[in-house]
Amino acid sequence: DQSRSVLMMSESTPICRCRVLYLGSAVPRQSKDGLQGIQEPLRSLYPMEGAGENLKGIDSWLSVWSNGILLENVDENRKQVTRFFPIDSLHYCAAVRQVLIPERGNAHPEPKFLPLDSPFAPAPRIQHPPIFAAILRRTSGIKVLECHTFICKREAAANALVRCCFHAYADNSYAKQMENGTTPGNGSVYGTLGGKSTMTNGETKTNGWRSRAGSTTT
Repeated sequence: DQSRSVLMMSESTPICRCRVLYLGSAVPRQSKDGLQGIQEPLRSLYPMEGAGENLKGIDSWLSVWSNGILLENVDENRKQVTRFFPIDSLHYCAAVRQVLIPERGNAHPEPKFLPLDSPFAPAPRIQHPPIFAAILRRTSGIKVLECHTFICKREAAANALVRCCFHAYADNSYAKQMENGTTPGNGSVYGTLGGKSTMTNGETKTNGWRSRAGSTTT
């Protein structure tokens, strides 16, 4: 129950909490797994020219807790809106950046979204900020997978969100196995949500995000 989860959170502290620009979500259709699964949704949600006039989103707080991910923002009536995603609904997450890789014979290559630590990803640029992408399964209605997209101000914030989700998911999986009287075998639960490309060092908080509307939030 979402309201119960939020109430429990008010009495504890998140693993990390970051200011983000929420671009929305899209259903991955071509592929649902790994880095390939986020490509199509990100191309539909993130404008090819990057952080320009066409980049529209909702100024939000995104926090990772031991039991899930909490998205907080306000609507047009200044009413607080929260969405909670249980940690076991997480299918994949990554910290990425849009990259255009030249292709022989193709003057207009399709943009790709690669991990921030990829050798093909350029140095940080204002035009193409770091992105935190998370494929989550709906918990009500038709339980399809959706790719939720968040713009972060700093690479450290995007990496921290990935790292915290990774550990919350792994700890939750381990706790469930212990409750069921089973222990992990040779395959560790810590290998469930991706490998090196989704796990890099970073701080747990970011501040100073300037929204498209021009207001500064900290």
